Amino acid sequence: MPKVVIGSGSTSPQDWQAYTGAGGPGIFVDVDTSHAHFPETPVYVCALYGDSEHWDTVGGSSIYFPSPTSFRVYVRRRPQVGLTVSDAARLRWRVGWIGQYIHFPFPEGPDPEQPIPS
Repeated sequence: MPKVVIGSGSTSPQDWQAYTGAGGPGIFVDVDTSHAHFPETPVYVCALYGDSEHWDTVGGSSIYFPSPTSFRVYVRRRPQVGLTVSDAARLRWRVGWIGQYIHFPFPEGPDPEQPIPS
């Protein structure tokens, strides 16, 4: 019997932080997924959403540093157009996410995917 754990959630518009690294300036958010109690790193899917202007960004669905309890999303606008934490708060930007962990334990006995030796 497989073990399945599914969780979902959303960040707050106040969770954004500034970054000035490659591709910046921009913002990032650390997404806390600990309430889902994933036993290992799941497959995450996320999307940036809000009141307006999120269509004019890149990175809102790109996941960095995934772990059983969190991941990070970096967001920026096209080159030469800045993006600040106050922009994200004013536009009520959030990251919505879902995570899924599935573990299929091997049944007792030989692996059914392997041919039986003759």
